[in-house]
Amino acid sequence: MGTGFALIGLYVMFDGYIAYVSPALVTVEKSVNPGVTTLFIGGFLALLGVVLALIGMRGAGNPFLKAAEVIPETLRKTSFMRGVLAMACIAVYFFVFWGRIPYVISTFLFLAGMMFLFKGGAWWKLVLVSGSTVAIIWYVFGELAMIPLP
Repeated sequence: MGTGFALIGLYVMFDGYIAYVSPALVTVEKSVNPGVTTLFIGGFLALLGVVLALIGMRGAGNPFLKAAEVIPETLRKTSFMRGVLAMACIAVYFFVFWGRIPYVISTFLFLAGMMFLFKGGAWWKLVLVSGSTVAIIWYVFGELAMIPLP
C-alpha cells in the first residue's frame, strides 16, 4: 500500500513539475503557480507512502508472504465485493453519467444507488435523502454561488 502511495505521489510530482514549467503559465507568479501546490502535495504523498512502506516492511516481517495468505480470504468477503461494486459505481458516475446526463439526475441516481448498495434504509428514505441532498447542492452551489455544475 505504501509503495503504491509513493508511486502515485511521484506521478503527481511529475505532473506538478510539468505544470510548473508550462509555457502557458510563464506569466503566473511562481508562488501562485498551480504546479507548486501539486509538487508539494505529490511530495508529501510520496514521503508518507515511503514511511508507510517502511513501517509495513519492518512490522510485518515479510508482508508479501502474509498478503499472499490473506488475499484469497479477502476476495471471498461480501464487504470486499461491495467495495469493488462501489468503485465501479463511482467510475460509471464520473465516466458515463457526467456530460451525458444532467447533474441533478446523475447525482440523484448515484447517491440512491450507493445508499441502496450499503443498505441505507427503506426505499423512501433513500429517495428523500438523495433528493434533498441533490437539491441543496444544486441550489447552494449552482444557484447561490453560481458555480457551474457538471
